[in-house]
Amino acid sequence: MYRLYYCFCMVVLINIKYIRAESLWSTQALNQTATFNVPYYGQVDNRNPIAYHFTRQLNTFYDGAVRLTVGSVDASEEEPILIIVKRQRTVRSWQLPLIMEENHGYSFFSRTLCPLHNHASTEIPLAGSDEFYVEIFSVSSTRLSYSLMVATFPGFSVSHLPNFELRVSPSEPQYVHYRMQPATNRVVVKVNATVGDTYCSYLSIQSVRCPVGDLEADLRLDGRYQTVTSRAAIEVTRAQFPSGEFYIVVLVHTRDDDCTESRGLFSLLQRHSDAKGTVYHAPRYKTVNVTVIESLDAEGYILATVVPVLIFLGFFILSVVLLQTGPRTWRGIFCTDLSRVTLPTAEEKWGIAALFEKSITGKDIPSLWDPDNYEASNSKLAQMVRKLRASSDPNVQLMTESAPKTVNLTGFDSTDGQPGALTLLHMADINRKSASLIKQTSREYGLTLITVFIFYSLPVLQLVMTHQGLLVVTGNEDICYYNFSCANTVGVLSDFNHILSNVGYVLLGLLFILLVRRKSIFTSKLRQTVPSLDEYGIPSQIGLFYGMGMALTMEGVMSACYHVCPSYNNFQFDTSFMYLIAGLLLLKLYHARHPDVLPQSYAAYALFAGFILIAVVGVVSRHIGYWIAFSVIHGIVTVVLFLQILFVGYLEWSFAGVRKGMKEAFATKRGERMKIPTSRIVLSTLILLTNLLFVISGPLLRPYDFASHLLFILQANLLIYASFYVGMKMMDPDERISRASCLYFFLALPAWGVGMYYFTRGLSNWELSAAKSREGNRECFFFEFYDEHDVWHMCSAIGLFFTFMMLLTLDDDLATVTRDQITVF
Repeated sequence: MYRLYYCFCMVVLINIKYIRAESLWSTQALNQTATFNVPYYGQVDNRNPIAYHFTRQLNTFYDGAVRLTVGSVDASEEEPILIIVKRQRTVRSWQLPLIMEENHGYSFFSRTLCPLHNHASTEIPLAGSDEFYVEIFSVSSTRLSYSLMVATFPGFSVSHLPNFELRVSPSEPQYVHYRMQPATNRVVVKVNATVGDTYCSYLSIQSVRCPVGDLEADLRLDGRYQTVTSRAAIEVTRAQFPSGEFYIVVLVHTRDDDCTESRGLFSLLQRHSDAKGTVYHAPRYKTVNVTVIESLDAEGYILATVVPVLIFLGFFILSVVLLQTGPRTWRGIFCTDLSRVTLPTAEEKWGIAALFEKSITGKDIPSLWDPDNYEASNSKLAQMVRKLRASSDPNVQLMTESAPKTVNLTGFDSTDGQPGALTLLHMADINRKSASLIKQTSREYGLTLITVFIFYSLPVLQLVMTHQGLLVVTGNEDICYYNFSCANTVGVLSDFNHILSNVGYVLLGLLFILLVRRKSIFTSKLRQTVPSLDEYGIPSQIGLFYGMGMALTMEGVMSACYHVCPSYNNFQFDTSFMYLIAGLLLLKLYHARHPDVLPQSYAAYALFAGFILIAVVGVVSRHIGYWIAFSVIHGIVTVVLFLQILFVGYLEWSFAGVRKGMKEAFATKRGERMKIPTSRIVLSTLILLTNLLFVISGPLLRPYDFASHLLFILQANLLIYASFYVGMKMMDPDERISRASCLYFFLALPAWGVGMYYFTRGLSNWELSAAKSREGNRECFFFEFYDEHDVWHMCSAIGLFFTFMMLLTLDDDLATVTRDQITVF
């Protein structure tokens, strides 16, 4: 019984509502023939609805777009005015006041009525005239005033390369119909705000069909869109719109949050609500200049993509040719067949190659591949080894893994009876690890890095392709932070030029690996003739060089993955291997004069991973407290590093050890003050001042994002130590810098200069909102396909390669020198 009673009541209520609605619609509306472009004013209530009849002839296929504007200062949420437009194939309705975003009210609105031909279908033919009714009524018992005007829109359909202005507001969106020329395959739609450039707005590209999504909630359902403050750009291809026609839609947001707040990937879809009820706004008018320009055609795309690749490939081939290595030797290099390998001789080299084997002062540098250059020292070394083996002194030990590691690295020796006398420290004095152990530890750097890269790159590729697919499916171009003014689409990739420009990293990294492989095989071949080869020159660093080449190649791959969809969510993909490269360069330079200081590869890579973790937390937190905490820790580490460099070798890190070490460092038994090497004072002071500058400027200025700040710290310390290393080498009378190393340096220098100039241009910034980031977008200028960041990719790849080559050849003059004659810096 209860259920029957409930159903009966519901039927009665529904019938009452139906009868009330029927009585409202049964009220005969006052029909009035109206004219386009003429304003109409009137009053309406629940008993006096009014209908305006508009009609006109369609002269061309693209006629039919009209603009409807309605306003009322009397209407309210409790007593609104309803507007219905009845056309041949569509019915649209609105109410005044217009409520947007649930709590933003507007007392007037203006809409473009979609042209009739965009409603056309094959079953129902179009009429030759545009005839429709605009009905205005209200449920209010009091008369509400209103204004109405329906105007023609002669500039609705545009073609070729238009340049026009649109004036929009939240309640007055606008859109136009654009038609590509038959021979055009891609265009770029650009918007620049001339008035109201701080207001948040939207640019949308939609297919030509009705109804058009000219409100924020509707534009997300079709096409592609971007948030805009002052500028935006969207590339449109004929593959996306086969007919070559599309709508360009511009509207202003009711609030500016989406354009000012930097948000994560999914938070872009979050909406705000206001608990204070409906707020009626003054008009937020924005005037934008819309420009459509043609992008590169197919021939231009092919030329722009092929030429840089051919340049790098040509350099690769030219470098291989200049090595003057025959096919038989190359087969031996690739197959590790030493019987096929022939070491280069002075007679076979070209004259220009011999020229670069001299030092910068013109002195000859012995060829490291000539066994005869090792004979004189070999006999002397053999005698030394025999004496060591025959010695009965228990304190004398060979350089093995089990030898003691506590040595005096300071260069101060009092065995001559003169306390505080300054003596030169040589590599043999501090080398306690065997050559085989050093070689094995170095070799692991390349092998471990391959494993790290495989496990790191696969999820990275999956993630960025998912982001790219999400952009394509949803049309939300705020997901990825491109330089939209120079983002060239190829297939599903929206920014192909920034992916292709990384080819230099990959090819030059592979070339460097090839050169290291050649040197490694030649060294193995030479060892057959010179068995004691491991006692000459600096310790084996082949594994470190392999790691450097692989890191350069992997940087290209990871940078390309990052640029598939650059954003706040994947910024670390672009910088991870930059930290790795900087760390490997520092390790290579320090290990060259400190052979025992080479940590296991897993320990070194764990340290680099720690840098990446610190950078990620710093970027995600964005809090000044994290900057301060990091700077405090950085300052403490800097002081410790300063003391370690200054007093390395006799200052133990304990309270008693520090007291004892300080006494020994600054005073002898006679009360005489001990001399500290000037070079050590200069190096430690430079490192101290530079790092303290970063410690102070980081939290105060915060000039860059935290990841870049950390990378610049590594690069600054690398630059200081590299300059110190080269300077000490130039001041040592027994060492020489080859012309080849100088050539590589002078080739790297302009590449780094040009690259850093373009790197600081700031074309996009994922720390800002997508709209704010687009304010820095700039046009393509290189082949009309590449922008400044692409040039940075190419130049930095060249700069890194020549930097690697300089380090690879920097100590070639020491290859035939025994380690007891090589000075420790």
